Amino acid sequence: QTKQLIQLKRDSTQTKHNFHIEKHRNQFFVETVLGNTNSFLLKKFCKMVEQKEIPEKLKLIYLDLPNGLAGRGGVTRFFFLIHGIPFEEETISFADWPKRKAAFIEEGVNPAGAVPITMLGDKAYSQHIATSRYIARLAQVVSKDEHDNFIQDLVADEYQSWRDAWVAAAFGEDEEAKSKYQKEGVPAKLKLFNELYGKFKTKEVYLSTSPQGKPLWADVAIFGLLHDHITSKLLVESQLDEVPHLKSLYKEIGAIKEVNEWLSK
Repeated sequence: QTKQLIQLKRDSTQTKHNFHIEKHRNQFFVETVLGNTNSFLLKKFCKMVEQKEIPEKLKLIYLDLPNGLAGRGGVTRFFFLIHGIPFEEETISFADWPKRKAAFIEEGVNPAGAVPITMLGDKAYSQHIATSRYIARLAQVVSKDEHDNFIQDLVADEYQSWRDAWVAAAFGEDEEAKSKYQKEGVPAKLKLFNELYGKFKTKEVYLSTSPQGKPLWADVAIFGLLHDHITSKLLVESQLDEVPHLKSLYKEIGAIKEVNEWLSK
């Protein structure tokens, strides 16, 4: 890549272009310093960070959750919205869920009988983190640095148990267990994940980003889980003042236009 950039710089002398080339964690950034834009050269450089279109239609299948909750399917939804990945959405009512779950198992759509399911053409993909990561690779929005992708996986793996704990508290009938989770479990998880961000994040707010500068699967998952805690009243937003890394993440992703529009519905 470096040799190609140098050659393109040499070829650009006839248009009086100078390019500043900076290598940072295996990503290259090109800045036009002076001269008129050479469209051919510009296209060459843009290809380094160009997002790829998904070849087949995507459909997200998930439950019709109440009160603006996002859930696991919401994490996938936010990820697609943030990265401008077109998709259709089918939501299932709680009344229809037992029948649909049985059909998913019987028809082999998902032997585990769980949602969300993302259909890519005629193929079904389950597990929201694995699906987001897979689609990210298809769309070429993963980081060019595999260490950065590892950090996303590390935090996403840790996130799964926190998501399970929230589900048990939010939808369980044991009020004593819910109260204990709210008073003890939530503060402990906030502290843990704030420390994980303090140790591992490579950007000012995010753990790492796509070549286009957008948050990836773990960052989006943590945002979705914070949103669900606040929406289900298991967390008061002001509690995030004590965990500045998570507060910045929540504010930053919540302010992204496509996410904000969905939250405002």
